Amino acid sequence: MTLMAASTVPQRMSVEQFLALPPDPWSASTRELVDGELVVEDPTFAHQWAVLNLAAELRSWHQGAPDRGRASLNIDTIAGERSIFKPDVQWWADGRVLPDPTTRPYPLGEIVAEVRSPSTWAVDVGRKRATYEREGVAELWLVDPFSETVLVFARSSPEARAYDLTRELAAAERLESPLLPDFTVVVGSLFED
Repeated sequence: MTLMAASTVPQRMSVEQFLALPPDPWSASTRELVDGELVVEDPTFAHQWAVLNLAAELRSWHQGAPDRGRASLNIDTIAGERSIFKPDVQWWADGRVLPDPTTRPYPLGEIVAEVRSPSTWAVDVGRKRATYEREGVAELWLVDPFSETVLVFARSSPEARAYDLTRELAAAERLESPLLPDFTVVVGSLFED
């Protein structure tokens, strides 16, 4: 018996249509709208451990002193006219005015972290990275639990129009940011369960 996969053409939808979709409380999948196309991520345990570990490190840093902004796990975030992303982790600077915490979507943070999931990695490093750059995200962290690395895209100054600083951090190196004074984490610790 031969199984044949059906070929479908992606259906485009608007931000309003996406936000009107009913929630799916039984699914661990994450839905995003990328350039009008519905993209579904099916996370792995390796993905989830890295997300939780990074969020825990940011939360611990946040609680260590006042005025350290806000961090969040995946939340509907407006990313241009035709996109709603759910970055795995993101951080907004202190003093940034955010909407009512009971509404959605949110604006993009100053730092966005995407953790590799086999189902969506090509979108994260391609179309989403380009959107984050275009929409002014100061730093993008692409966290890869499979290679145990973090690829950091950053701007050399707030006026820089594009990411002009890129570095790949190995497991033994430290993830740090000039936007997060005194924040440091050994990259390899993000992948421990």
